[in-house]
Amino acid sequence: MQALLDLQVYGTNHPVNDAAGKDVQGLIAAGALSTKSAAFIEGGQVRFLGFRSKPIRSDIPVLDAELANRTPPLHIIGFRDGHVEVRDKAA
Repeated sequence: MQALLDLQVYGTNHPVNDAAGKDVQGLIAAGALSTKSAAFIEGGQVRFLGFRSKPIRSDIPVLDAELANRTPPLHIIGFRDGHVEVRDKAA
């Protein structure tokens, strides 16, 4: 997920205003997300869970996506440290 990579790169290299991280539009304004990544998030299949600059912990989810156009459908969770967990929709 390019959006998760965008967030991690930005968060690593810039301080992120926690107010900006509450919504996608704030992250676009801060330069953390490209408009293409934001369009993917706002396209309806992805839940944006918020983004904070600190603390960087591996268990903080940032994006939660369900890709129903796959067989079988996939559930993808992107975390603050940049790792992604992929699960079958049935799981």
